[in-house]
Amino acid sequence: MIFLTARILLLAIFTQAYENLALLKPAYQEYEWPSRPIDWGAAKAVDGQYSDRGAAGNQCTISADKKQTATWRVDLGSIVSISHIEIHYRTDNIPSPGRWFHRFAGFFLYVSNTTSKDDGHLCLHEIQTVNGTPTEDQRINCSVQGRYVIYYNERRPDVMYPIYYSKYAFNELCELKVYGCANYSYYGANCNISCPDNCQERKCDVITGECLGCVPGYQGPRCSQTCNELHYGLGCSSSCGYCRNGDTCHHVNGTCLNGCNDGVEGDKCQNACQPGYYGRDCRHVCSENCGVTNQCNRFTGKCDGGCRMGWKGVRCDEKCDGGMYGVDCNRRCGHCLNDTQCHHINGTCLEGCAPGYEGLLCMNGCPDGSFGSNCHSNCKVYCGGNETCDPVTGICHSGCKEGWIGPLCSQAPEDTSTITDACDNTLTIASLVAAFSIVAIGSAINIIFWKRSQTKNTEKRQNVHQKKQTLDDNYAGNLNSEDTFDSQYAELEDVSKENTYERIHQKNESGEQML
Repeated sequence: MIFLTARILLLAIFTQAYENLALLKPAYQEYEWPSRPIDWGAAKAVDGQYSDRGAAGNQCTISADKKQTATWRVDLGSIVSISHIEIHYRTDNIPSPGRWFHRFAGFFLYVSNTTSKDDGHLCLHEIQTVNGTPTEDQRINCSVQGRYVIYYNERRPDVMYPIYYSKYAFNELCELKVYGCANYSYYGANCNISCPDNCQERKCDVITGECLGCVPGYQGPRCSQTCNELHYGLGCSSSCGYCRNGDTCHHVNGTCLNGCNDGVEGDKCQNACQPGYYGRDCRHVCSENCGVTNQCNRFTGKCDGGCRMGWKGVRCDEKCDGGMYGVDCNRRCGHCLNDTQCHHINGTCLEGCAPGYEGLLCMNGCPDGSFGSNCHSNCKVYCGGNETCDPVTGICHSGCKEGWIGPLCSQAPEDTSTITDACDNTLTIASLVAAFSIVAIGSAINIIFWKRSQTKNTEKRQNVHQKKQTLDDNYAGNLNSEDTFDSQYAELEDVSKENTYERIHQKNESGEQML
């Protein structure tokens, strides 16, 4: 209600400010009145003169008589921004209601960008049912843009009209005025305010400046708001595709800026994955191990028809393991060597069978008389009795054949090569030990002898020194006794001579070998 009041006030203020865009523009009417002394042609409705609104006034247009339709239009020269339209109908200068309102009743008024009313915008359809209407002076608010203003009336034989309507259709326009701005990108009293940037084709209401439509991606009276989330395009009427993580798309063109969610592809993420592809942006190829080759759920990659033999997992991209093989990995491997995994498809043991089993699947126990890996060993060679043995260990059930011994009955008692070798090895080791012992004992004896020699030499040296000391003492005490002196001197002279002991001692001191 407030908006309507403001619009009415603006309309009242700007009514006289807009120019008449129809003045002296080219005009056309469907049926011209035949030969006449006065010009009642189409141009009379836009010549700016309508003070005399009678047939003889030469200021009105009058169409031919007895017609079911009457069409008149004016070409404004280009698309303009229209505020309102005024019509001044024939009155023969009689106060309203005049003589010809019944011919005016029921008229249509269009604004179009082409010469066809069917392409245009209907500004008014006069549908009054009261005698004496419509009035001959009409002011029609029609805030639109267009190039052609078209007046149209009809009297169809198959339509029941109000009783006061004329029998035939006429256009008897004395003047038709079109007010607005010649440049549709501007609005306001002086047509000098630019329409908002996001107005479609920069077209806006000539009075309020509100956009007559928004460019793609925008909305609101002045197209200043982007589209709501998950919408885009012209009028924000298009829904976004399946963007990654539920993101909204670009408000103008609808593209998903961060890619697509699972199962869709394309710039707008609206195209389902092609067969054989799945996941985000449809970048993943369905597994060739699917039951139906390369066919899977476009969202999850789950294989159609399950997995081929030897494969498991939602996407059939995992080999059977854990000792299982075959369809859906539901069959258990045989007794493979060292408990290795069998072939994931056919169950064969790639490294052979564990001891006690044979066959491609290693599920068959060894037959009587054989044992070991793949049952390649023969019990009969060494086993006695029934010549059977444990299929795993090879231990004979009934003991060994005569002449054979050992856990597997594989050793003959007369086979002494092993014992001889053992003895030889034992002798070699004993010899080495004996040699080592002799060397050690010899070294110990030498050390003992050397220590004993050192002790004897020390004792001898002490005895010699003691004797020398005794002689010295005796010599000093007996210097006054001649006899004593002579005898002592002789002894002293003998002592001063080198004797054998001293020679041995000196040799020991110098490090020479003892005698």
